[in-house]
Amino acid sequence: MWSTNKLKHYQDDFLLRIAELTKSGFTQYEAVEFLFSQYDGIHTDIKSQCLESLRKGGSLSDIISYLRYPTNIILQVYFGEQYGNLEETLVQCHQFSTVKRQSTRHFLKTIQYPLILLAIFFTLIIIVNQTVLPQFQNMYDSMGIQISAELQFLTAALFLMPRVLMTVAVIMIILFIIYYLLFQRADIQKKLWLIKKVPVVSSLYRKYLTYRVSIELSFFLSNGIAMIKIIEIFRNQDKDLVMQHIGSMINHSLMNGQSLPDAVNSVGLFEQSMINFIQHGEKNSKLDVELKYYSDYIFKKFESQILKYIKWIQPVIFSALGLLIITLYLVIILPMLQMMSGIQ
Repeated sequence: MWSTNKLKHYQDDFLLRIAELTKSGFTQYEAVEFLFSQYDGIHTDIKSQCLESLRKGGSLSDIISYLRYPTNIILQVYFGEQYGNLEETLVQCHQFSTVKRQSTRHFLKTIQYPLILLAIFFTLIIIVNQTVLPQFQNMYDSMGIQISAELQFLTAALFLMPRVLMTVAVIMIILFIIYYLLFQRADIQKKLWLIKKVPVVSSLYRKYLTYRVSIELSFFLSNGIAMIKIIEIFRNQDKDLVMQHIGSMINHSLMNGQSLPDAVNSVGLFEQSMINFIQHGEKNSKLDVELKYYSDYIFKKFESQILKYIKWIQPVIFSALGLLIITLYLVIILPMLQMMSGIQ
């Protein structure tokens, strides 16, 4: 496996460079050995295990499995080895992994500055609650000044805010842990049902699965593999339980006499637009071409939706922060103004 998080980006580079080297005439063993000599982030025993596997006739999908690539990448490489153009598949995997990594980095960059400001601000609130507000309250009591109901409400809200937020955070963490434990123990049908119940995740996952299935169908069809054989491949592979489940459901619907678009639609995990593309592609006998164009379209839509959510995060956090700062300002300034009015 890759020994440090700093070297995670080499995983994407590895896929692309394997494609380039094999296309230039390198054998897979020569290409992997050459790249391993450049990557000091891989443990020596893992390098030896991978090269020994290749010497004994192992596949590239086995190698990237040793390197702990995501399941969807392993499956796509496996399909590329068994049924089509491996170099093209590696380039596609590189594209998807690169976008995923860039989106993650963009997300972290978007939230880190507002989160730091929020942390500083809540630390300031706690300090004010423990020092400034009690002093003001003692001063009002000694001077016999009665503050307004609105100011009492703001002061109480500011005082209780850290406790409320801590309580909410603890509850959310507990709920997340419970959800994660249920998710880990559930079978594949239950896992998909749980994913569909999470609003934002459900929408993104639907586009992600639509992209994967459309690109796989296009890949197989362009290599002359019949649809019934493709479904059988999905059902019989054991590297990705989600794709296996999808293959089983589509096959069951086809065996019950449904058309391919209806069978795909019955799975309930895809964008409706993919069903329309399948129907249109079947009519003009260009299903493989249309699905390839559609996979590019849905991939861009998937990427743009992620970026849209990321762009919303920072303004929301800054708005909340601005509201809290105004509240803190009012709680400190208004009592002073009221106190001066009381003295006069």
